[in-house]
Amino acid sequence: MNQSYHFIAIGGIGMSALAHILLEKGIQVSGSDKQKSPITDKLEKAGAKIYIGYDPKNLPQESVPIVYSTAAVSENPEFEAAKTKGFLLLHRSELLSMLMENKKSLLVAGTHGKTTSSSLLTHVLLECGLDPSYAVGGIVHNMSKNGGEGRGNYFVAEACESDGTFLRYSGYGAIVTNIDADHLDYWKDKDALSLGFIQFLEQIQSKEHLLYCIDDEWLKSLNCRGISYGFSDTAEARVLSCFSDGWKQDYTLLFRGKLFEDIQIPLIGKHNILNSAAVFTLGLQIGIKEVDLRKAFASFKGIGRRVEKKGEKRGIAIYDDYGHHPTEIKTTLAGLKKAIGGKRLVAVFQPHRFTRTRDCLEEFPYAFNDADLIFLTDIYSAGETPIQGVDTAVLCEKMKAANEGKLRYIPRDILKDELLSELKKDDVVLTIGAGDITKVGPELLQFL
Repeated sequence: MNQSYHFIAIGGIGMSALAHILLEKGIQVSGSDKQKSPITDKLEKAGAKIYIGYDPKNLPQESVPIVYSTAAVSENPEFEAAKTKGFLLLHRSELLSMLMENKKSLLVAGTHGKTTSSSLLTHVLLECGLDPSYAVGGIVHNMSKNGGEGRGNYFVAEACESDGTFLRYSGYGAIVTNIDADHLDYWKDKDALSLGFIQFLEQIQSKEHLLYCIDDEWLKSLNCRGISYGFSDTAEARVLSCFSDGWKQDYTLLFRGKLFEDIQIPLIGKHNILNSAAVFTLGLQIGIKEVDLRKAFASFKGIGRRVEKKGEKRGIAIYDDYGHHPTEIKTTLAGLKKAIGGKRLVAVFQPHRFTRTRDCLEEFPYAFNDADLIFLTDIYSAGETPIQGVDTAVLCEKMKAANEGKLRYIPRDILKDELLSELKKDDVVLTIGAGDITKVGPELLQFL
């Protein structure tokens, strides 16, 4: 590998994970981003040279590989200058593929649940002494970061289908959680998305280390070769029973004739029982002892932006979640409502991207059934051009019809102030979305 790399948009969750790995390898890292963040601050403390703002002057004097992501190159002056000057351009997926060489990569794919599953798997391997390398899509609280270089044989990585780059990886093993109609701006239609997942599944080297959720009808229809998991009677790793108690759950797993009773996880929602069941089964398949798996599960502290508690003031608890697809939102709200009991659940939703709003326009209204009160704010464009007939007003009307009396629209620029006047003692607030809605919770806590 080269001894120096420069990242464009280094503060992105996927990019920063790779930057951490390079730094821990003793490789020089520089990078730019549009603004400072806790992620860029942490990279700077780890030894990276960070530039705020995109400028051709940020590029190194010598010719080094320039790492970029799909989302960061549109009209980016730094990227254009790197092309003009003839720098070697590496998509982040190409760098990740290079980093996984000579390792047994355990890939986590699927529309929903990748970050929780990959983070829990990483934590398990670390706790059980296998010292993996890892690049995951969230800040894992146990490690306080999202990427690291290990000395062990395994490399845990999320394999994202959003831009098709997961097809660049040929993993030793994998967990595939589900398939949903997302990122159709890239795939164009569901058939192409299915073919993408079929190819990904075929590229996994060890089918004894390939876990797929048979409860997901779309995934089931692909006739996967591997080990199925789920609540279904036909699952090879089958969840027989589950029980929730506040912020914890336990369940029993039947796998190849053996019962694993009372597996406990500090995560809410049935979707997380499935995620952890996949990790537990894969752990068994790579030779981890049952007692060690259980201990590792019990010490897992969760991930940033996955029902992450931001704080509590004046009896009002505020959480934040990255969910931006109707399926994610629905399952998260159902799990949270069960955990908080009789308290009022207030959902504060910022739609993410015009294309996703268009593709899920009929599904969003029914994703908020478990919320007692819903505040909808403006669509976060994520750099997309507005689409005629797809705007916040259209979504608002559809959501009002399905959530009679529960929904109110508040413009983003006055969201915090309006929320302060509406919230009551014992409310549980969940800010939801992949945009800047994550800033609202800390703002509320400051003024409370």
